[in-house]
Amino acid sequence: MITLSEELYIKKNAYIPEHLPCYVGTVSDNECFIVKDYVFYFGNRTLVFIGYPLSQIQADAYVIEIIEKLIQIFKPDYLALIGEEISYSKARCLSKETDAYWRVNLEELEISQKVRNMINRASRELYIEKTKNFGKDHLSIISQFYETHSVSEATKYIFERIPDYISSCETVFIFNAKDRNEKLIAFGIADFFADDYAFYMFNFSSKKTVPGVSDLILHEIIKTAKENNKKYINLGLGINEGVQFFKKKWGGVPFLKYEFYFYKTKKRFPSFLYNLFKRC
Repeated sequence: MITLSEELYIKKNAYIPEHLPCYVGTVSDNECFIVKDYVFYFGNRTLVFIGYPLSQIQADAYVIEIIEKLIQIFKPDYLALIGEEISYSKARCLSKETDAYWRVNLEELEISQKVRNMINRASRELYIEKTKNFGKDHLSIISQFYETHSVSEATKYIFERIPDYISSCETVFIFNAKDRNEKLIAFGIADFFADDYAFYMFNFSSKKTVPGVSDLILHEIIKTAKENNKKYINLGLGINEGVQFFKKKWGGVPFLKYEFYFYKTKKRFPSFLYNLFKRC
């Protein structure tokens, strides 16, 4: 379990969502720890090691030795590694995924006229409300998301924990897009825990969407980030071409290679954390 000074150190240096103790702790029921300059989590028989050092200096040459020491101490059944080229040959790898984290540099951001047009288009019908209140309307929109997307049980589990995430973490806010009749059309969730980064965590739209609604939501998140003196917004992973297109038009660029490895260290079935940290 991290101390207050360790939490403040993470706050000062976090740059990916997996660095955020309240987020990961809430959605996974795992405890957060720091070893050397690395964040890791343990619970549900799984050790999750975040291989991106908080100092953003090149990964420690002895990172595998650190992982092996943690395995000796915690004796996990499963090992999840998130990082750049941190393979662990002493356990059987069940899965590997690759992608990249995307971010927007707020100090250099110039919103294109096309994006401004979409924001203006959406703002003629909608307005943005920043809130901590998660209700039935939000659940209804998430249910609609299930109808149009293939969603694993593990992902559903994460979505089910969103209300707890919002209520447990003071730096997390909902950005509602509502029409003039107060009907919720879409919403985004952003986390402002870190000193330099805001994190765009989730985005959901109803079937009755409005052109430009996602642009309108992100525009408001960016305004809030700037008001809180953030330098960057982490937009998450690339996922697919459609998602990447949206991030590109906002000036987003891939800034950090993402690799996910999931290992079986003992002869049992994989835990749900396999899918929780398998971001692709």
